Amino acid sequence: EGTPPLPTVGARAAAHGQAMRHPRLVLPASIICLRAATATLLLVLLMPGLGAAALTAAASGVAAAAAAVAPAAAAASPLVSTPVGVARGAAESMPVHTMLPRRLAAVNAAVLTSLELVLSSLTVERRAPIFWQYSEIKYSLTVPSEAVAAALVATVGPGYEDEVEMYFHLPEDGTSQKLATGVTSSFVDVPTEEATKLVLEVKTEKGARATNYTIAVLRSTITSSYQFVIPDPAESVPPASTLTGLMVYNTFGAPARMNPFFFVPQRSQYIATFDFGIDWCWIVASKNDPDAAMGLRVNGQDWTALESGIGSSLLPVSNHGWLLLEVRVSSPSAMSTGSAPLVYQVVVAHQVICHERCRSCFGPTESQCLRCRAPLVLFEGKCELTGCPPDAYYEWQSYQCRRCHGSCAQCRGPGSRACSLCPALAFLAPTAWEDAEGPCVMMCPVGTFAHPPSRRCLRPPSVVVKTFYVRLVFREPYECARQNSRLQESIINTTAFVLGLSLSDVRPFSASSNNKRFQITIEVVSPFLPKADVDRVPMDLVTTHTWDELHPPMPAFPDEPLLPMWALGLIASGGTTVLVLIPLYLFYFRRLANTKKRYRARVGVDPVFLHEVVDESPAWIIRRFTAKAQGARNQLDRMD
Repeated sequence: EGTPPLPTVGARAAAHGQAMRHPRLVLPASIICLRAATATLLLVLLMPGLGAAALTAAASGVAAAAAAVAPAAAAASPLVSTPVGVARGAAESMPVHTMLPRRLAAVNAAVLTSLELVLSSLTVERRAPIFWQYSEIKYSLTVPSEAVAAALVATVGPGYEDEVEMYFHLPEDGTSQKLATGVTSSFVDVPTEEATKLVLEVKTEKGARATNYTIAVLRSTITSSYQFVIPDPAESVPPASTLTGLMVYNTFGAPARMNPFFFVPQRSQYIATFDFGIDWCWIVASKNDPDAAMGLRVNGQDWTALESGIGSSLLPVSNHGWLLLEVRVSSPSAMSTGSAPLVYQVVVAHQVICHERCRSCFGPTESQCLRCRAPLVLFEGKCELTGCPPDAYYEWQSYQCRRCHGSCAQCRGPGSRACSLCPALAFLAPTAWEDAEGPCVMMCPVGTFAHPPSRRCLRPPSVVVKTFYVRLVFREPYECARQNSRLQESIINTTAFVLGLSLSDVRPFSASSNNKRFQITIEVVSPFLPKADVDRVPMDLVTTHTWDELHPPMPAFPDEPLLPMWALGLIASGGTTVLVLIPLYLFYFRRLANTKKRYRARVGVDPVFLHEVVDESPAWIIRRFTAKAQGARNQLDRMD
């Protein structure tokens, strides 16, 4: 399957080796046969002695040569179609009143001085001339993508005004319209998928001679300034529906100048240019899916089969317009998933004279340059500067300036992470503080603050970040401004822009009424901005306040006691318990316990004393002591 053949000697030989497929290569052999037969006929006429047999053989040779030349000439020019079968097929699609027996080109005089196609875009109308010849009945044109509608206008030549009648037919819906000389017909939509066929019927000699001229108009996806449609349809198709190579060659096997220069499978629009003097070309394409089928269509005509890696037949390159070549790739695997066949478009044209600043170009204007003359550099198709503008960078691969990403004010490369300077309300947030490039953000990441002089997000120095406030008073009534969220957001954005801070460093604090006027207080948190700089805010009344002014000190708390109340209560309860329980224990419980104990002689007491006092005491003394003890008990009982 491979890529298209390169413009080598082998490729040229292969191109010339397909003599059976290229009608222009077959034509010289037929002409040789015709010349040989003519020479034989002249020889017979000059030498009468050869006889009638030789004359008959020569005449047969001339007829055979003419029969060989006719199909080759018809195939060589797609604009001249003379087979009867084609005319019948075209007549079958005409309205009923036009299906009359007539010859292919019944008109035998140049009755029209001009035939033009009027192209209508959304704003302007342009005219594309059709080089009309009464002997050619089929024409095909490719128009730019901005031409959404088309119409015909024909001018009858002098002397034929009373003899010529013209009718405009649209085979798609069967409508007809009588045309007057120099008057534009009704406009018809021009699609990009299939060609719209416009039929001009020309009648001469009061209707005795009539010919239908068919103009096939197809709208390309490329603009007149060679701009491509975005997004490209090839970007959303599976790989099976793409090509691996596509190239256009001239009859000598030399490749055309392609734009873009390299083939990309995910790009379906290309421009091929040749120098003046190259009248024929052929196209070769290779498919990605071996099971896919490829078709070729020229200027919106019928689709024909195209083999992968094999060149097409020779195709004429117009000197006055475009030649649109379409290659359709139909992959069964891709179509089974719901993907439509992909169509590659190649606009073939002659190389135009470039502007004086352009080294190479694809158009005559100064904005259609491909390369620039030194010391100029290419930027957006123009060669006007010797260096890239501030919002662009130089791309070494293509030797031109490219505009920076939309989020960057200045950059060093493609993408949103190659910014070196950010626009208003955006700050550079590099991964490391020493990096020179990074993304532009509206709010600095957590832990960083906007640095106004450098327009970067930096970590704060080792100092306390002080917060201050900006109070703004507007003439706007409070009730109206309080409900206007867009006004409040605009105030925040304007304050951040003037102070050179990020939106993460400026936030609304409060909104109130000041004599029925709108008053808003904005909190500013930045270690890199002094409080005095807020006087530059262009408002009616601006006042600045410190943290202490908007946050008054809290009232002093009373002195706390040495011990809390619960501790004092615990100490008091503990002391009371000790003062009550100790005397009770010593003077009551302990004496009560002693009375219940049996008397025991202490160590050191003389046992004789115990025997004489206790055991040997008289009975009356014992009774007296007992009575005394008993009386004391009775007295205590009576008292209770």
